[in-house]
Amino acid sequence: MYTKATKSELAQDYDSAFHLYIKAAELFLHLSRSTSATENDKSQWKKSASRALDRAERIKQMTEKSRPSPTSASQSEAATKLTPVGVDYFSPEEQSYVLKKGSNINGTVFPLWHEPGPSLWVFSNPCALFIYANIYHRQKQPRLSSLQTKFEAVWKHEVEDLLTNHHPTFPQDVSQSIVTDCSVCASISSCIEHDKRFGSNVTILHNSTSTKPQSGRSYDLKLLFNGGWRRPLYIGIDGQLPYHPTLGIPLCLTCKSSDSTQDATKKVTVSWPSIIEKGYMVLMGGYDFPGSNTAIDLHTFTGWIPEHIEIKSANFESERTWSRILWDFNNGNCMFTFGTGVKPGIQWRDRSLLSTHSYAVLDVREDKNGNGRFITVLDSWPNSESPEIALQERPNLIEIPWLEALDVFEGIYLNWDPQIWSSSLTYRAYVGVYVNNEIFSSTLYRSMWRARTDKKGSLFMIWVLLTRHVNDTRKLGEFIACKIQIEDDEARCSVVCEKQKISHKGAFTNSPHVLARMHIPPLNQSASLSILAICENCTEDTGFDVTIYAPKQVRLTWVKDIPKFPFTKTLEDTLISQNSGGNHTYPTFMINPQYHLRLYPSNQDKMSTAKRTTLIVEINKDVPIQVMICWSQGERVKEPAPKSVVATSGSYAHGLARLTEQLLPGDYSIIVSTFEPQQTGAFSLSVNSFASFDVTPIPQEGAGMYRKTVKGMWDGSSAAGAPGFNRYFQNPIYELNLPAYSQILIRLQLLCPSSSTGLNVTIYPAMADSTSKNHHVATSGPYDDPITGVATPLTSLPKGRYWVVPSTYSPGTQSGFQLIVFSTLASIEITRR
Repeated sequence: MYTKATKSELAQDYDSAFHLYIKAAELFLHLSRSTSATENDKSQWKKSASRALDRAERIKQMTEKSRPSPTSASQSEAATKLTPVGVDYFSPEEQSYVLKKGSNINGTVFPLWHEPGPSLWVFSNPCALFIYANIYHRQKQPRLSSLQTKFEAVWKHEVEDLLTNHHPTFPQDVSQSIVTDCSVCASISSCIEHDKRFGSNVTILHNSTSTKPQSGRSYDLKLLFNGGWRRPLYIGIDGQLPYHPTLGIPLCLTCKSSDSTQDATKKVTVSWPSIIEKGYMVLMGGYDFPGSNTAIDLHTFTGWIPEHIEIKSANFESERTWSRILWDFNNGNCMFTFGTGVKPGIQWRDRSLLSTHSYAVLDVREDKNGNGRFITVLDSWPNSESPEIALQERPNLIEIPWLEALDVFEGIYLNWDPQIWSSSLTYRAYVGVYVNNEIFSSTLYRSMWRARTDKKGSLFMIWVLLTRHVNDTRKLGEFIACKIQIEDDEARCSVVCEKQKISHKGAFTNSPHVLARMHIPPLNQSASLSILAICENCTEDTGFDVTIYAPKQVRLTWVKDIPKFPFTKTLEDTLISQNSGGNHTYPTFMINPQYHLRLYPSNQDKMSTAKRTTLIVEINKDVPIQVMICWSQGERVKEPAPKSVVATSGSYAHGLARLTEQLLPGDYSIIVSTFEPQQTGAFSLSVNSFASFDVTPIPQEGAGMYRKTVKGMWDGSSAAGAPGFNRYFQNPIYELNLPAYSQILIRLQLLCPSSSTGLNVTIYPAMADSTSKNHHVATSGPYDDPITGVATPLTSLPKGRYWVVPSTYSPGTQSGFQLIVFSTLASIEITRR
């Protein structure tokens, strides 16, 4: 590459030379990060990269100085104009760069597993938890927890078996002790149970041919973190564990195994779980571990796909969840744990359960008759902070009926074997995050991919796992979400890949992982899937991974060149109590922020053609938001009729709403709404299009006018109905007194909205013969039943008295109502006649 750059420079093809030098520098730098290279080679490659960048910079300076004036014709102009160099974020060099950036965790470098180390002794398993014995080096021990410090813990080498086949280990042999890492204990117990059932070797570390390592060795733990398999330290983890200074008992996770061939009452300490705990605590910054959940820990240990299901969520489906877990748990496809909530004093029958605690699930079964569903959970906590009692107590096994478990626990944590998927695709990126003091959500990255299937006309399932890289494991304020849409230019639409529910809750999580599961309909050749990685409160540059899992018949490819919109505009606005009207089932929907969008045809188009247009609304993660486009002439939409709705962003989603549509030139109204009225916060509306456009706010109804509201009721004889029933003027009549010329608009609404009650409001001059229905000065028109009510047009009225008659179409309709009167005069009066 460098040689080609030199030849292009000599041939005065400076544009090509510039690009080739930049590419050569990237490749030299990539080589310099190679783990198998010598230090001399790395040094030479860094020098070569510097030399290539220097040549590129010289070409840039030379072309800027020698660029011809605008008035000169120039055959040489092409030779002196440099094309900007784009970055191929999909290249192996860029993907490797992201992994290297993820090595810095809690201020310590945790190298990738393939980087060279001094490993000599090897004890391995084919799945995920690898432990290696290394030459011993002096190292700094992980920070102790407050309880370990209270008991003045000392560091001692393990005194009994570390890795052994002679002492079988069971899940209930693992005890938590006094470290607050119940998720780690539950994870190790789950792995042991999986190995017992399926022989998976997920955690069991066999000493197959070597004798037990002597003290003075150190060990490596293979952990999946920030996108790559890593070891806690270059020098490994030594075999020292925290012990009580006088009692000689461990102050960390312990494992006591029974030898079934000898005295069953004699317990033998198996230390490899304690070493795994120590290695994980090194990664997490110390034994003063702030806590986690088993889905996160098991993903780190095994690489299995994490999934968190909120039991108390409105979207939780008990039957479907049971069917998934029963089949997949008993077929070895997943590991399963429960988590309790923060509420103290949790009871199940006569047992007390801990809050914010993890419980490994060891069995899931259903009676043959289908009458009983049971799960067996393991509590690894000995229910005591005394190290002596903790060492003597054994973990508890509890069998709980499924429906009772759903009342007791708040979270289901699943980890899925990635081997159940035949194809997968991973993309890594490192993104600088722009933080705005008012707009709280930030789209980290948008990627697109295409899926092609061998079978036509059938749905297929995909999973998308978004993983945020963590540099500080104790920083908990960052939230992520993943939003996926199908974009199809041929079909001129975008489809939100979520269940079509009016509200989609819980999209954001402060976990580093979020899993989206969805069924994808058959796709056109022009269709692609858009994946948005969203982060809130990310105050620093952030790395992340997106991994897609798909069935065998699906072929996945990334769309590398996403076209950029030539026309973009961002509006910043605020939802307050006066303009937050909620979803379309509320009569206040009409007060939501609305915008007039006008798309212009291009000069080249003889016929109007639709252009791709994307709307994105970003708001605080706690606010469910939706954006809608309606046909209009740019006026405020009172109530969206189905035929007037062009597109919506789908169900209400927390923090971000997005839609993409192919729009013809013309006028549209954009409506931004929250799920419930009175949900407030600053937000941004971004409009992006391949057509030129204008977008401006639409004023509220009665904007700039004075407002008065009166409430009344149709009851008894006053529920007189429409004029055709000959009792019309027995309806409530309100006298409106105008001291001067004024413009008037009156809206009639039901206090309890109903879509089956026809309404009308009419204004009459207050004269002796005004009881004729033909003498009105303004009316809302034919009886109609919109949930937002009916209104008179804006009408200019001279000084005088007027009668306002609100009515329902059917007599006998008893209901409360309100009249909202807008006027250009502040001194109007309206009273019941």
